[in-house]
Amino acid sequence: MMKIFTGIDICEIERVQEIFDKYGERFLNRTFTETEIKYCLSNRKLTAQRLAVRFAAKEAVSKALGAGINKLGWDKGINWKDAEIIRNSRGAVEVRLFGKAAEIEKQLGIEEWTISVSHSKKDAIASVTGYRN
Repeated sequence: MMKIFTGIDICEIERVQEIFDKYGERFLNRTFTETEIKYCLSNRKLTAQRLAVRFAAKEAVSKALGAGINKLGWDKGINWKDAEIIRNSRGAVEVRLFGKAAEIEKQLGIEEWTISVSHSKKDAIASVTGYRN
């Protein structure tokens, strides 16, 4: 019997822009991998949208894993950089997991991920699904 693990999150783009404006590189380096930062900064007009989509996707992954994100000393969740949201050679969005997220993925027996992301002018949304046969 197939087991499915799902997570979804929505994020206000303006809020991410405000955090980026206030904290800059500190926010980027704490939350995103080098690959994500490079992609998000490659188009200045879309930087906030790209950051917000990845922020939402990381939250969605943490929910699918049943873990949450480590915040303010809470150590039961995954770290922001444990989930990487990238585009493959065809341009499709993919999930890569590292560290604690990869450990939980293995414990749950998740073999495959699907992800869908989108944004409007105001909001970014991400939905992820992990599958175990």
